[in-house]
Amino acid sequence: MSFSLSFSSLSTPLLKPTFLSPTPLLSLPSRSLSIKSSIDKDPDSKFSSTNNTTNSKSWVSPDWLTSLTRSLTIGKGDDSGIPIASAKLDDVSDLLGGALFLPLFKWMNEYGPIYRLAAGPRNFVVVSDPAIAKHVLRNYGKYAKGLVAEVSEFLFGSGFAIAEGPLWTARRRAVVPSLHKKYLSLIVDRVFCKCAERLVEKLKTNALNGTAVNMEENFSQLTLDVIGLSIFNYNFDSLNANSPVIEAVYTALKEAEARSTDLLPYWKVKALCKIIPRQIKAENAVTIIRETVEELIAKCKEIVEAEGERIDDEEYINDADPSILRFLLASREEVSSVQLRDDLLSMLVAGHETTASVLTWTMYLLSKDSSSLMKAQEEVDQILQGRPPSYEDVKDLKFLTRCILESMRLYPHPPVLIRRAQVPDLLPGNYKYTIFIILQRFIPFSGGPRKCVGDQFAMLESIVSLAIFLQNFNFELVPDQIIGMTTGATIHTTNGLYMKLSSREREAAVTSSSPSR
Repeated sequence: MSFSLSFSSLSTPLLKPTFLSPTPLLSLPSRSLSIKSSIDKDPDSKFSSTNNTTNSKSWVSPDWLTSLTRSLTIGKGDDSGIPIASAKLDDVSDLLGGALFLPLFKWMNEYGPIYRLAAGPRNFVVVSDPAIAKHVLRNYGKYAKGLVAEVSEFLFGSGFAIAEGPLWTARRRAVVPSLHKKYLSLIVDRVFCKCAERLVEKLKTNALNGTAVNMEENFSQLTLDVIGLSIFNYNFDSLNANSPVIEAVYTALKEAEARSTDLLPYWKVKALCKIIPRQIKAENAVTIIRETVEELIAKCKEIVEAEGERIDDEEYINDADPSILRFLLASREEVSSVQLRDDLLSMLVAGHETTASVLTWTMYLLSKDSSSLMKAQEEVDQILQGRPPSYEDVKDLKFLTRCILESMRLYPHPPVLIRRAQVPDLLPGNYKYTIFIILQRFIPFSGGPRKCVGDQFAMLESIVSLAIFLQNFNFELVPDQIIGMTTGATIHTTNGLYMKLSSREREAAVTSSSPSR
């Protein structure tokens, strides 16, 4: 059983999107839904299949799959009461290769909070009900990542991001202590602020001469530098030089998404991966990422061994190198180099990609809502009085935090979360469908036991980076550009987000927003 969660039913938005206006979710009556595990071997099931994938072009199904679904259910004792989406390629031809979550959203608006979708050899139920989402995410033992792990193992290996069972429990327990309060407080000052200030310095020339700037590209560079210093104590310096890691990460994530929609998992055949261009490109990207991480681990391990370093308290931190890698090596845990690499690679990819996307879409939405932009800048000026934000300041930047959360609601990161049932279960809702299910619902950083370990890190980074940017610049969208969407693990623009910047004078900004005004 597979699941994805995206979009939300929060009330009146703070910021108004251009493409995905929030649509209130239809509420489901209080009923119950019986489902089967996708790993049950039921020879009588009309939809039983050992193939976990869907069409390589799109989540949508050709007409014949929808017709087949109806013929196998209607008239065969089907009393589920769930409408079947008319999933035709013609409906979404302009979205092929683009934002795959948009068809799900389209059909939700058309069919309501629950509908069925024939996707490749599988038949899914798509649900946007919050009670079901909560149930699934809280019951980790009953639900696994399933398809997500299968299609991204080539990138993450056995990293805790996709690991299951005892391995996931052990690796999460090892990583979480490294993200303690003392570490986060230090990283805000030494990394988040410093990297954001470097971005400001880089963009001052563009602000002076009026040159348009691709802010999506710049935020991607910023967050790679942040994650490099925070996890490895290594400066990729991607703000000043092109880093092959950025392109490699994006390529690998797009490949994982493509694998999730391939009709046949040909990429499981190693020989084919050596001759098919898409697979060669993906393998090369993974090699770049892994070799980078392995080199950083080897260098840090030499230093830790030479100094005989060991953790001596719960909030241990090495003042010269406060990185997560240093903490994990100093913990002296018995773990293989490959496992450590996979764990850190999970953090590198997820931490870089997600925050860059959050910053991109928050800036886009603020540029479309001048009153919210002005209010956010006034708050930043009042709270910070021209200085960089500290860890303690973040809790006072309430409106800016709400803007970021609203951006994440309208453009979720990731737009889908996938789960698969491991055992038969009973879900909220009185629908008698028993095979696969997809949920679409806004749940930042996921939820339940598998909630993102870096949620506080990501929110702090987003708030601090945006606060420093708002302190220094006014900005506006370059007119007449088409801001389309595509997906990797997060939502990207199709052609960049181009802005024109102008510098704000800090002293004047602080004075104009003071309470005595």
